[in-house]
Formats: sequence, C-alpha cells, structure tokens
Amino acid sequence: MQSQILAALSNDADEPDSYLQRLQDRVAYTGHPYLNNPEGTAESISRLTVEDLRAYHQKIMQTSRLLLVIVGDLDAAQLKLRIAASFGKMPRGDYKPQAPPPLSFTASTVEVTSRELPTNYVQGLFTAPPLTSPDIYPMRVAASLLRDRVFEEVRVKRNLSYAPNAFLNSQGANVGGIYVTAVDANQAVRVMLDEIALLQRGQTHRFDPETERMGLRPIQQDDINAQVAVFLTTYYIGQETNSAQAGELAQYELIGGGWRNSLAFLERLRTVTPADVQRVAQKYMRNIRFVVLGNPSQIDKTIFTGQPGN
Repeated sequence: MQSQILAALSNDADEPDSYLQRLQDRVAYTGHPYLNNPEGTAESISRLTVEDLRAYHQKIMQTSRLLLVIVGDLDAAQLKLRIAASFGKMPRGDYKPQAPPPLSFTASTVEVTSRELPTNYVQGLFTAPPLTSPDIYPMRVAASLLRDRVFEEVRVKRNLSYAPNAFLNSQGANVGGIYVTAVDANQAVRVMLDEIALLQRGQTHRFDPETERMGLRPIQQDDINAQVAVFLTTYYIGQETNSAQAGELAQYELIGGGWRNSLAFLERLRTVTPADVQRVAQKYMRNIRFVVLGNPSQIDKTIFTGQPGN
C-alpha cells in the first residue's frame, strides 16, 4: 500500500493539472495550515512506520473527533441504542476543533514553472468568504456569472481555450478563482480579468438588435434569477443520494455554522441583488495569485498583475 501511494504521489508531477494544483497550493497557502496536504508527500509517506500508524489510530479514535451523520429511513430510537453500544464505548478525548485562519492576499503575484507543453496551464486564486459569511450567497452568484462570461468570451467568441473556468470553493478558509489552458495565455487572462472588472462595475454584456452588436448594461435581477434557477436544478440533482445529503450536512456542521444552515441555501440565494454581486466582486475578486505551468517566454507578467486595485 505504501508503495502504491508513493507511486501515485510521484505521478502528480507528470499530469499538468495535478501539478498545477500543487504549485497553486504552495503559492496560496504559504504559512497556512492548508499547505499541509492530507494525502501527504512522497517524503512524509516514505518515513511512515507501522508504529506511526498504530499511534495515530489510537489518537484519532475518540468521540471528540467524530462527527456521525446518518441519512435514511431509520428508527431514531433504535439507531441511538446501536450507536451507544458501538461508538459509545470509544474514549471521549479532549479534541477541540479550531477554525483555520482566514487567508489574506495583499497583491497579485505570478509564479511561472517551466514545462515543455503544447499549451500553458494557468490558475489564479482570490480569497473568498467562508460558508458562515452572508457574503457567500452573492459570491456564489458572482462566481457563476463570471464562469458563464469567461466561457463565452474566451472559448466561444475567441477560441482561445477549450475549457476556461471560474469557480468558488467551499472551505473554512475559502478561495475562488479562474482557470484556463491556452497557447496565448496573455490574451486569455486579459479577457478573464476584463470580465472581473465588468462585474466590479456592476455590468454585463447585452446584444443590441438595432446595431446587431454587443454592448454593456447593468446587471439586472433577471440575470441573478436565472443563475438561482440553475442552482435550484443542480442542487437538487446533487442531493439525490443519501451519501450526498450526508456529505452536505457534514460540511455545514463542520465549517458552515451548523447543519441547519444547509437548508437555507436556496432561500438566501434568492435574496441576492445586483448591488450585492457588484460589492462582493469588488471586495474579493482582486489581488489574484497566479501560477503558470508552461513556457516562461510566452508569459507577460504585467498582464496578470495589471488588474485595477492591485
């Protein structure tokens, strides 16, 4: 098993997307607990002994470290008896969970790692609100609007990349970001940063039938309602299985202020306004930390760090 894990870790550098993520972690999480990869490193795994595993197992098997989430058509009284008869025999321990410190990016940065590839791999992270923050709801809408816009502008209109993306994670110390693979990474990133700037101005694209050209208009409530409708569909599709529901409840219980908050997700999304979207775009979508895997001679760092507000 140890040799299999080591082989998998060593292969990370061979797969560009996996390696890009490792490079991104080193840049984004320097000095932060998230820099410690729970999967380990080749160096840390190779040093593990049987005694290390036994000691860890003894330490971890405490009910203070346990969150048990059960979803299903079960008799609650019988379930409690069975849990008490099994997990109730474990020691309580004295573990107290601690929230990770928030991330803070004070300026845009670019780290380029040379690799002979047919295209440049680019990812940039910005800090984002945690699940416990009221800002998470307008931020989800803003990230979704940005995802749609970068796909339209980078792939459909300019054919610069097959799969550009904008995303928002769900972490205790949270991040969002943009991702693209492109031969012309400079142009692709410039377009993506322009789309962020539009969100920060509270604007989006529109087609003018009179001139048959694209123009700009303010973000409207209908734009947000359309995104919420998409969330409605994808949320319920994603909650079709018991395991998915258990995972959602566990996530909110651990880092979202309690499992009941998961039940208010869609209701709170519906309260988001255009002004909320503009505000969170201004507040969070800045000071982006970029990593690039590819040809350093093709990268103009001034484009990556030229976002207004840096």
